[in-house]
Amino acid sequence: MLSQYKGRIQWIGDPVARLLLRARVKPNHLTVVGLGVSCLAAWSFAEGRLRLAAALLALSGLFDFFDGSLARLAGQESFFGAFLDSVVDRYSDLVVLLGILLLCQRAGDAAGGILTMAGLVGTVMVSYTKARAQSIGIACEIGIMERPERLILLIAGAVFNLLVPAMALLAALTHLTALQRILYTRRAARTTAVR
Repeated sequence: MLSQYKGRIQWIGDPVARLLLRARVKPNHLTVVGLGVSCLAAWSFAEGRLRLAAALLALSGLFDFFDGSLARLAGQESFFGAFLDSVVDRYSDLVVLLGILLLCQRAGDAAGGILTMAGLVGTVMVSYTKARAQSIGIACEIGIMERPERLILLIAGAVFNLLVPAMALLAALTHLTALQRILYTRRAARTTAVR
C-alpha cells in the first residue's frame, strides 16, 4: 500500500543521498549495512530490549529507503542492485522475526511464538506471490501488508510493548495480502489469456 507512494516521496531522500554520493558510498554498501542493522535489531528483540530494537528497525528502514535514492542519483541502478536489495530485504525481515521468536521462546510465550511463526510464513508468502506473478509477466504491486507496513507494525509493537498483538495482526494481514495477490494474479492471467 505505502510502496505506491515511494516515487512521490523519493525526493525526501535526495539531500541525504547527495551527501552519501559525495562521500563515495555505493548503494549496495547501504543495502548490506542495512542488513547488519536488521541483525542488531533481531538481537535486541531476542534480548528483550524492545525500544532499542524499534530504533534499529527504523534505522534499517532508512538504509533501505536511501539506497534506492542513492542508486538513482548516482546513475548506478542495475538489475543486480535491485536483486540484491530484494534478497537482503527478505533476510532482514526473517532475521528480525527470528529475534522475536527467540524472545517468545525465552519468555515461555507459546502463543506469541505461534503467532510469530504464522507471521513469518505470511511474510515469505507475500514476497513469493509477488515474485511468482512477476515471473509469468504480471506486475503484482498490490497488497495491504507490504514491507513498509510490516516495518511500521513491528516498530509500533516494540515501542508500545505490544508485540503479541502486533504478531497477531502481522499473521492475519500478511496472509490476507498473499491471498489478495493470488486472486489479483488469477484475474490478470485470465485477462492476458483472453487477449
